[in-house]
Amino acid sequence: WVLIWLLVIAAGAAKAESLVREVRSGLNPPPYTLDAEHRVSLCVPAYQEERYIGTLLLSAQNQTYPLHDMVVANSSTDGTAELTRTLGGREVWAAYGNIAAARNLAACHSQGEILVFADADVLLHTQFVERAVAALEGGAALAHPREVVHDSAKWNLLLFAPQVVRPWWNTTRCVAVWREVYEAVGGYDETCNPLAPWAERCREDLDFGARVAAAYGRRSVRVLPWLIGTSARRYKAQGFKGWERFGEPARARVHWR
Repeated sequence: WVLIWLLVIAAGAAKAESLVREVRSGLNPPPYTLDAEHRVSLCVPAYQEERYIGTLLLSAQNQTYPLHDMVVANSSTDGTAELTRTLGGREVWAAYGNIAAARNLAACHSQGEILVFADADVLLHTQFVERAVAALEGGAALAHPREVVHDSAKWNLLLFAPQVVRPWWNTTRCVAVWREVYEAVGGYDETCNPLAPWAERCREDLDFGARVAAAYGRRSVRVLPWLIGTSARRYKAQGFKGWERFGEPARARVHWR
């Protein structure tokens, strides 16, 4: 049994790292470029993200399905704004302290009929937008990908298994949604704020996906393959507390730490 377990771990590690290499293709020019039939906007909330925002925006530029615009709702005092402008994004100032409000602000200043919301430490596979648009054209109201940790082999392996069984409601750090759907559900709920200093924590990302599913049906939320990478920063800082529990509701009565 020990040998079988070791073989399973080795196979998982090999597969996980293979997916990381695929995701990191987003840092290279795309092998082809499609004609964009829809305007797609990237919307990003950012706070002190100069270490990561360049990777996200570079991967956003290297898509097989071109983005129409990239909007960063920026609360930073570091070099995030300069990097955003250098890499072709549009920066809009956002007050710090409400992630939902920052996401909505970025969407308000974007022009796409399809909105891609992504955290600043995300890395997009070169075919992410193409695959997300295909899912939406195929009838989905919202699509979100499985993810790998792109900058830590250890955490990538530890977190790989949960991604294999990622459920439809786990709409966390990256989603693609029709603007009309986003507007119909009222965007991100700005009263649902994980940074709020009160005891009842609320996950604005899970809440948004849950409201889309409630309005359009569970089958309207599509889970895509491994098409994004995320940094290991939250796991390095918090250990497994940094992992979003699959069963956690959008609004959880827990003490904020």
